[in-house]
Amino acid sequence: MKKDYDEYSSLLLMNKNTPVLQFLYDEETHSVAKIEKVFSEAHAPLGIVDYKNGVSRKALNDWWHHRAIPASRENFSRILQDLRIDSSVELLEKCSGFSLSDQYWVKDSDSLAEWKDLNFFENEFSEDIGKLLLGQVEARPDLNLISPDNASDGDLVKKWKIIDGDRCLIKGGNSLNNQEPYNEVVATRLYERVLAPGEFVPYDLLEDEGKMYSSCKTMVTVDEELVSALAIDGTTKQRGNQSFYDHFILSCRELGIPDAEIMVDKMLTCDYILANYDRHYRNFGAIRNVETLSWKRFAPIYDSGSSLWARTATPEISPFNYNSKPFKSDPQKQFMLVRNLSWLDEKRLLGFENDVRDVLSQNPLMDEQRISLISHHVKNRVNEVLERKHVLEGGRKAPLSNVIHTCEARRDELQSKLSNDPARHPEQKGTDPER
Repeated sequence: MKKDYDEYSSLLLMNKNTPVLQFLYDEETHSVAKIEKVFSEAHAPLGIVDYKNGVSRKALNDWWHHRAIPASRENFSRILQDLRIDSSVELLEKCSGFSLSDQYWVKDSDSLAEWKDLNFFENEFSEDIGKLLLGQVEARPDLNLISPDNASDGDLVKKWKIIDGDRCLIKGGNSLNNQEPYNEVVATRLYERVLAPGEFVPYDLLEDEGKMYSSCKTMVTVDEELVSALAIDGTTKQRGNQSFYDHFILSCRELGIPDAEIMVDKMLTCDYILANYDRHYRNFGAIRNVETLSWKRFAPIYDSGSSLWARTATPEISPFNYNSKPFKSDPQKQFMLVRNLSWLDEKRLLGFENDVRDVLSQNPLMDEQRISLISHHVKNRVNEVLERKHVLEGGRKAPLSNVIHTCEARRDELQSKLSNDPARHPEQKGTDPER
């Protein structure tokens, strides 16, 4: 039976101190029933504004549900059962939607609550839910569930922690050998070599409750928000003959996001070296000022742990047995989208495979065979990147077929050697379709 509107809660969506819209909310289904009034479409989350029709109820619902912890996160369904909570969105409601990636939150329409008294950037928060997510405590009725962890996305286990006054994201791994945290540090070593400060989020290793995690500080200030590439990409219509890459770059240009093309070149280049298999549209983007609505910068590169064949068994590691994202599923073809490598200092890449070995050797769950194989492939990737740099700087149109032929020849040689290993599985399959 359909409810009357007076049975719903009337809420305000806020962007820091600015009212965005008023809506009716069904607390039973944890969904938006109706948008009552839009106060400032310009201050709305970019993902809920349709490029043709403006703010929509469906888009607002999608944005709200994606803001919650995904059901695919390890052990999360069991945690909800232990808390006697039906939906991760219910957890999101407990913290009023606050996160440490932007300034959006919700409150009752007649509430006098203010952002300065509740936000997690300036106020303390409980680590109870974070410790629960990491398996450090058991579910109890007295746990404090008001936490930015309720609005953290992604499949890897993680929690927010205040360290020396900084809001830091502590993130674990899903692979059997806990490789992802170490991969983040490997990626940081690469970025420190070839990128400028501010173009990447630096990660460190952190031991917490006897386990190793990666740790990084939040990348936005109290006046900023991280806007995902997915939201940016949705601001313009994609034409039938337009590639995913070209459409995203065009969307950035039309919004006025600075340095998008060169930063995407840098991201794709580094992702190729690191064999990143999870650079989806939700883990890169741009930074916007929530007060002035001006685009400050392309977001620094972050979330690179899903790389270096982390979820591939050692006998099956080979250069191209994974699918890349976000623009092409073939890693080589995606790297060929890079048009400018003038920023890359060739000398800074020399010996990077030693950094790979140095960091991965700190992981007690990784053996010498795996570390050697990964560092070997990374060294070859660096050489392929430098080959393409030489081609581009020669002033000639990049001979895609020649470069791919070189890569494929190297791949075939390696696979031939590996095929003689009796432990090697004969099949090599990617995991994701091209997007």
